[in-house]
Amino acid sequence: MSYWVDQPSSTNNLRLFQSDGTWLAWNEIDEDGKTRRGAREQVEERLLSALNATNLVALLGSGASFAAKNAGGKQAPGMADLWDDARQKVGKADFDKVVAEVWGTTDKKDIEALLSLCKMTVELQAARGAAAGKNPTEENQLDLPSFVHKAEQAILDRVDFVSEQTDLISHKEFLRRLARRSAEKARVKLFTTNYDRCIEEAAVARNLALIDGFSHSAIQRFNRDHFQQDIVRRSASSTRADYVDGVFHLYKLHGSMDWRRRKSDGVVIRRLDHDENHEPVLIYPRSSKYQEAFAPPYLDMFAAWQAALREPDTTLIVSGFGFADDHISAPIWSALESNLSIRLVLCDPCFVPVDALDVSLVDTQEHAISQTNDNLRTYQNRILSLVREGDSRITVLNGRFSDLALALPEIVGETDRQRLEARLERIRGQDHDNR
Repeated sequence: MSYWVDQPSSTNNLRLFQSDGTWLAWNEIDEDGKTRRGAREQVEERLLSALNATNLVALLGSGASFAAKNAGGKQAPGMADLWDDARQKVGKADFDKVVAEVWGTTDKKDIEALLSLCKMTVELQAARGAAAGKNPTEENQLDLPSFVHKAEQAILDRVDFVSEQTDLISHKEFLRRLARRSAEKARVKLFTTNYDRCIEEAAVARNLALIDGFSHSAIQRFNRDHFQQDIVRRSASSTRADYVDGVFHLYKLHGSMDWRRRKSDGVVIRRLDHDENHEPVLIYPRSSKYQEAFAPPYLDMFAAWQAALREPDTTLIVSGFGFADDHISAPIWSALESNLSIRLVLCDPCFVPVDALDVSLVDTQEHAISQTNDNLRTYQNRILSLVREGDSRITVLNGRFSDLALALPEIVGETDRQRLEARLERIRGQDHDNR
C-alpha cells in the first residue's frame, strides 16, 4: 500500500467496478479518434442519489483515520504500529518471550491475533488449574493478564493522536457535504469502528452538532435515550420550531478513547484522563470482539446499526472498513439480501493491485483495469459478485476516504447559515496561515 502514502487526494484516484469485472477510470479519454467515457458521470449521479435518500448511513473504519495528519507528531496507527507500541510498553525481551510462548515463530505484526491467543491461553490455563485444584499463576511463569493490560494501555495511548492542530481536511469535507442534506430529512447516522476523535474534532471545526448518546451536563453520562432527541431552533416570539442544520447521530461501535466506566456504579461517562476508579470503554482488537459487542453500551450501538440497515430507502456509505469484523459485516450482507431499497456505496483502496495503478511499474495506464486483488475477504468478494450479476444497488469504488470525500456532490440549496460558516472557516484558515 506504499503507493497510496504520498498520493495526493483526488477524485482521479477513484475507479468504478463494472459488471464485466473491470475497474473504470474516473475521467474519459480520447482513443483512436473516439471518446471513451469514464466513471465520473455515473458515479456522481449515484452519489447524488445516495445523499438524497430518505435515510443516509455512513460507516467509517480505520482506513478513514489515515486521512488525519499531524505535522511531525503521532499518526493514525495500523496493526504493525500497535504491535511496535505494545512491544515498547511491555519491554522487548518480555514481549518477545510471550510471542514465542503463545504464538511461536512468526514475522507477522498482528496485535489482534496476539491478544486473541493470549486471552485463549489465559482461559485454558484457568480451566486446567480449576480441574487440578491449583492456581494457574503458580505454575506459569508468564503473567499474561499483566501483559495484556500493558498492551491495551499502549493501544489506548496510541489512538490518542487527534488534537486541535491535526489536519482533518478530509473529515471536515466529508461532514460538510453530508450536512448539506435537508434538515427535514432523517439525520445522517455516522457509525465508526475507530476509537479516535477525528469525527468529533472535525465536527467542532465545522460547527456541526453530534448526538452521540451522552448528556449535555457537566458530567456527561451515556444514555441510549439521548439518541431519540434532536436539536431545534426556536424563537422567543413564536411557537414554531425549526430543525437545526448539520446535526448528525454518531455511534462508536467499538468505544472511544475518551469514554470511561466508573467502577463504583458502572456508569459510562466522557472523560479524557484515567485513574484506578475509571476503566476505558474500548473493544480492543482481538477475536472476542463479537461477544464483547453484546455488553452495554456497545449493545445499544449495534442495535442501532442493525435497525438502520433495515429502514426503507436507505443508502449506506462505507469507507476505510476492511470487512474483518463479522459482527459488522454480516448485517451489511443481510441487508443486501433482504432490503430491496437499500443502496451501498463501498470505497476502499484494497480492491485493485497497486502494481496495476503505479505508472512507474506499468508502461501505460489502462482505462479499464481487469485485475482485482486475490486476497479480498469473504464479504468483499460476495459484494463484487453481486455487481457482476448486475445488482444496480451497489457502487464499489477503488480509492481512499480522502478521495471519496472530494467526490461527494455539492447538494444545491445551501442555507444562509451554511454559507456564513464557510466564510468563517476560510477566515480562520487565513488567520492560522498568517501566524
